[in-house]
Amino acid sequence: MLTNAQTREAKSRAIRYEITCDALPGFILRVLPTGKKVFFARYRDAGGKDRRVRLGLMRPGFGAEEARREAMIILARRDAPESVDAPATPSTPIEDAPSLGSKSPTLAEFALRFEQEHIDMRLKPETAWHYKSSLKKYILPKLGHRRLDDITTGDVNKLHTSMKPTPCAANYMRCVLNALFNKAAKWGVTKQRNPVADVERFDERSVERFLLPEEREALERVLATAERTPPGRHGHIGREAIAAVRLLALTGMRRDEVRDLRWEQVDWRQKMLRLPDSKTGKRDVVVSDEVMELLGRIAQAKGNPRRGLVICSRNGKKLKSLQSTWLKVRKLAGLEDVRLHDLRHSFASDAIMDGTPLEVVGKMLGHRNYRTTQRYAHIADKALREAVNRTSKTIARAARGKAKATKRPGPASQKRR
Repeated sequence: MLTNAQTREAKSRAIRYEITCDALPGFILRVLPTGKKVFFARYRDAGGKDRRVRLGLMRPGFGAEEARREAMIILARRDAPESVDAPATPSTPIEDAPSLGSKSPTLAEFALRFEQEHIDMRLKPETAWHYKSSLKKYILPKLGHRRLDDITTGDVNKLHTSMKPTPCAANYMRCVLNALFNKAAKWGVTKQRNPVADVERFDERSVERFLLPEEREALERVLATAERTPPGRHGHIGREAIAAVRLLALTGMRRDEVRDLRWEQVDWRQKMLRLPDSKTGKRDVVVSDEVMELLGRIAQAKGNPRRGLVICSRNGKKLKSLQSTWLKVRKLAGLEDVRLHDLRHSFASDAIMDGTPLEVVGKMLGHRNYRTTQRYAHIADKALREAVNRTSKTIARAARGKAKATKRPGPASQKRR
């Protein structure tokens, strides 16, 4: 029998997999690579086609027992004629369901399926939140009442243009709407060409901010002082947040990669952090001796644990207050225009200025696509120009006879006479 304990203990893998209940054939749990778990009721219709009714995500208040009761009701009706070709309702969408009659559904109607079968099942939690927010705030109020087949490139362009004062939000809205229409076409809900395809993105002003050497000194000064400041006194910062900021600065990792890092992912021998999941999937982070020393100090302060979160709250849970703590840190350091994510940009900038090739920097940051690393190309150009200038000056000094004399060794076979 598929129990609550079994569903909780089911671990995510590189590809999704399913667990079938022995006591109730047709009741299954799907485990996604993201860690999400979804209950389904599975049966074959009159034509022998495999059907799955999505019961819902595993969550507090909806576990194996609650899902089993819903599955029993659906499976008990599976032989009824009216249940064979019944269209999916928003609460129980059927995978591979046919389009809704000869007319396409409204965008709002299809958005329910898009949210349940794509956003909830395929996207990471933070990305899913942003998708839903864009749908609710921008897309549904303007286009929700229109049928998918009736929405034109002009309609999408009008919405996109109306958001010109906020180009980043406009481009993100375009991305979400593009994904929605691509899924509608893939699932056979609409046959028209994607109306988003010909809508051009707005140029977005780069907001990367890179720390100067003196700013890094100011930041470390604040962190060092905070470590010595007793709780309740001005300037005190929790040791977990201090460790998180230092890890972000020294590794260029993403915020959630540091907050989700576990001791069992630290490879002490190879000096690597083996992340089973990240924004770009599984990756190994090669870290410096300084990072390993920092991790060693954190581990020693906690009694050298072998499992659990490296950075955590007092009750051992994920550290939620890191962003608010950073606002305090940057104010004390006089860096009020520096975002937490700018520590990642600064890591990349410093690596490039030290002569690290762009391709290597991309691997250090965990970029899946080389084009993502191209945002730092202007820094690489600057570093190259400075190197060329240094080399030219060395050559010019030598040409003027001002280079330092260098004794050149003669051939090894040459002997003094």
